[in-house]
Amino acid sequence: MSNRLYFLDRLRVFLTFLLILHHTAIAYGASGSWIFIDAEEGTTVTNIMLSLFTAINQAFFMGLFFFLSGYFVPRSYERKGTGKFLKDRFIRLGIPLLFYLFIIGPLIQYFLNVKHQMSLVEFYRSQILSFHQFFIGPLWFVEALLIFTIVYVLYKKIIKKPSKSLCFPTNRVLLGTAILLGIAAFAIRLVFPVGTGILGLQFGYFPSYILLFYIGIVAYRNDWIESITSEMLQIWKWITLIAIPIFPIGLVFTGALSGPLKVNGGWNSQAIIYAFWEPFVCIGLSILLIELFKKKYNDMPNFIKWLSDNAFTVYILHPPVIVSWSILFHTLDIPAISKFVIVSLLSLVTTFAFAHVLRLIPYTRRVLG
Repeated sequence: MSNRLYFLDRLRVFLTFLLILHHTAIAYGASGSWIFIDAEEGTTVTNIMLSLFTAINQAFFMGLFFFLSGYFVPRSYERKGTGKFLKDRFIRLGIPLLFYLFIIGPLIQYFLNVKHQMSLVEFYRSQILSFHQFFIGPLWFVEALLIFTIVYVLYKKIIKKPSKSLCFPTNRVLLGTAILLGIAAFAIRLVFPVGTGILGLQFGYFPSYILLFYIGIVAYRNDWIESITSEMLQIWKWITLIAIPIFPIGLVFTGALSGPLKVNGGWNSQAIIYAFWEPFVCIGLSILLIELFKKKYNDMPNFIKWLSDNAFTVYILHPPVIVSWSILFHTLDIPAISKFVIVSLLSLVTTFAFAHVLRLIPYTRRVLG
């Protein structure tokens, strides 16, 4: 990898940190779904702060994961060829997905909710091996990447023409894209509200995920990362700063403090605000973070390289680690925000440590990098 791409690895590490903080925040009162909830959602200061944190994260960080994944697809495909590329993707993505689907996910579910009702063998026989239940968890991202990769390969095999050179989109195009993404998200959430979907795929978020994966491919081919101008950076900095508070303010004025939230979907003002707010924050923060890491963090110290090498494994392993620490601190009588800080830090340290140890096992790096 050339030196100028180091900042993308560092950005991926940063997003992995946010992933752990995001899921821990939900465990301690933020809005969202997670495996083990220690503090329920509500209208306390802690709930509001953590919910705003997760809402901002959700607007951009998974989309940026898809962008980074898409960015490295063309080079890998061209270097390896169709057969080797697909084999590598099925090993790197398919094996972790199956491991979570049949090992990590079911074991978390069993020890949390089922162990007093039936034996582990009976649980596997009646629920897992019969495909009665699926526990994909955060590995929905790996599932989606596998689907996107197959679609990319099919496209390359069917459309044999070389890709056309594309100029970096103007601010007008980016603003129009944000509006169209808002329309698409709102429409899809009328059928599939946030929190629902098929096989762990929440379709209400997928307009931006699909687009950002595609944009990652286009950005690689057209060197778009080098095309962000200082003027564009300033414009989107102000758009982002203005957009971020619009969501919580809009919720307050639409009754969020006196009734249940309705942001997940439907014909209501909260769902409209949420659907149109997300893409502006997504585009703005994505541009700002890419440019920040490119200018300030385009190197690879040994410790950062170690974090980067283990980041994908951390993504796979973080659910049982967060759940374990949350259960351990469940009976501790301290504020939820304190638990959030403690469990987040412990989860970050132990998950990276476990990832490192796992990758020392022979042949695991063929899968985990």
